[in-house]
Order: sequence, then structure tokens, then C-alpha cells
Amino acid sequence: MANVQVQQALLKLAQGPIPSKVFESSLHGAGVSTSDLLSLRLIRLDGDQYFLNFPLFTAQDVQRIRAVMARYAGSLASTMLTRRPEIESALSGYDAPGVDRKAVAFFVLGCASLDWDGLNITAAKGYRKETEERPDGKYVPDAEEITAQSLDRIYWGSHNDTYGNIFVTSFGDHASKRFSLPDLLWQLPGRTSTTNYPEDLRPAIQSLLQASMDQTGTTLARMMLALRDGDKTSAELAQAGGLQPKEAETFIQLLLAIQMISVHDGRYRATALVLTKRDEAMTKRLLAIGNRVMSQWLAENYPKMKSELQNLSFTRSGVPFEDGFTMIWHYLFGLTNRQLVEAGLFTDPYAPDRKYKGSITVVSELDIP
Repeated sequence: MANVQVQQALLKLAQGPIPSKVFESSLHGAGVSTSDLLSLRLIRLDGDQYFLNFPLFTAQDVQRIRAVMARYAGSLASTMLTRRPEIESALSGYDAPGVDRKAVAFFVLGCASLDWDGLNITAAKGYRKETEERPDGKYVPDAEEITAQSLDRIYWGSHNDTYGNIFVTSFGDHASKRFSLPDLLWQLPGRTSTTNYPEDLRPAIQSLLQASMDQTGTTLARMMLALRDGDKTSAELAQAGGLQPKEAETFIQLLLAIQMISVHDGRYRATALVLTKRDEAMTKRLLAIGNRVMSQWLAENYPKMKSELQNLSFTRSGVPFEDGFTMIWHYLFGLTNRQLVEAGLFTDPYAPDRKYKGSITVVSELDIP
């Protein structure tokens, strides 16, 4: 909802029910009516008052959630760390020479487990409403008031794309710009909107650029997969990418520039995390550890979290806590990941030797749920 006047009206409604005539007057001239908001089920009318009808997190809500989740993140991180010997035993099988094994833990446990599998678990257990049929689609709406609070080192954001049958992910916080894959390839097709092309020509150019970026992503991903088995020459990388050696040089230079590879004695070595079929057993073992930790921890702590956060703006308005738990879970696992980085179990996306900080890149042929 980009309309600022509507945003302001909803933020006032988050403070408590508003008489119908007062709320209707607050939308005068906005181009959005109470009928529009009612049809989207963002508000509801009860008697002569309007109520908020979806999870809207005010600045005060967010501040409180962050404070409460910081405590629970410490508990979840401590529980995960009790499995550290088992985790490090699983990681010992990863032998790509230039890749930090702690990056494997950061991605598989911090992203694939706490983020992706955590969303699956919380939905399956009924802790979180995942989706619902709505007039304009199938989703659960939420909104958060923008504040000056930093998202630095809250590791909760995965950006994902697929090139052929290869999965490319960047995972990290939302405080830093991502000069990595797949993010760099996403940005170029959109540049047509800032170029003086005729309007009827722009879609065709965007499609051409998108196809080019998809092919580029496939080539880069194939080169990275080849490095899982050890250092490669430029000719070997060219072969892996389906290119002539001279053509491959541009791709190799990009991978060097974004620190996904490095050079050792004239050969190239992966520094970004690469996972292939040989890593499947290790990955499943780590995911199983994460699943058990989360399932047991949530069974014990979810009722307490729900009780502590029962007085948020949207729950005061009668919206179920489960409708807003997606955002709350993101703060919880994002802060948990921060603590696991500080504990040394996970790689540090802000390590001094990282040119572009805040996230890591993963290239994988494993379809991790």
C-alpha cells in the first residue's frame, strides 16, 4: 500500500478502534475508500467502529519484538550450540580447499534450516498462518512501519534464483547492498526503465536482457560447480561453462571481482560455497539436526513467546497472533544467526577480508526444501 495517506490512517487504526465517520474522513481524497480496505479485509467494521484486521507492526511493536526476540534468540542459539560437536563432525566431510566450512554451517543451518525449514515447521505446527484465500490472491498480508532501527547483522534474507538445474542463493542481512549472485544479474534488465527507450520497445529489450542474464547465470554457475572438485585452469573452467577459452575470461574476471574465486599458482579455486551431489548426505545430516533443535525448542518456547507478545497492536485489534508470526520468526532466527556467527559456529559475513560484506553466495546442485 504505497499511498501515504492510507498508511497514516492504518497506523492510527493500529492504536485502537476508530469511529466510522472519523476513519472515513481520514481517507478523504486518498483515492482509496473504506470499501476498498474492507474488500481486502485489511480493516473490519464492528458496530460503529473500524478495527485493524491484519498484522501491522508499528515502530513500538518492532522495538518490543526485537527486545523480546533477542532474549529468545540467545536461548535458541544456546540450544543449537549444544549440538556443536555433531555439527562440526558433519562439516568435517566438506573438503573444497578454498571454502570455509563455517560457510556451510551458515547456509545449511542459518538459511536452509532456520529460515526455509523453520517456516515449514512453524506452519505445520500451527504456530504461523502461512497463507489464506483472499479477494486478490492467496497470501497473509503484513506491514511494518519504517524506522531508523538498523537491520545490520540480522541474518534473515535469502535471494534465490535457478539457472538450468543449478540453484544460486545469496544469504545475509538487509542492511548491506549485495554485489553478488544472483543479485547482480537481477539488476541489469531493470535498467531499461531509466533509459530513454520508446515505451513499446522497452518490453522486448527487457526480455532480451533477461535471457542474456539467465544464460550468463547458467555459465557462471556451471563454472563454480566444476570447482567443487578442486582447482581448475582457465581452459577447464571454459569447458565447464561451454565456452571457448577467450570467451571465458570475462566470466572468470567477474567471479574474481566479486570474490567467488581466487587464483593459486595460475589455477582458480572456489572461495564461495559450492554444494554438489557429493555433499548431499552431509547436508541432510545438518538439516536433520536443525529440524530437531527447532521442533523441540519451539514446543517449549512458543507458548511463552506468544504470551509475552500478546499485547501487540494487531493482537489488541483481535487479529490472531499466528497471522503475524512470520515477521516475528524472521526477527528470531535472524538474531539467532547473529549469535551463532559471534559464537564462531557460522562464518562472519562482515569478516575483514570480505570486500562486499553482509552476505554470502552459494551455488548448489542440491534442491534443498
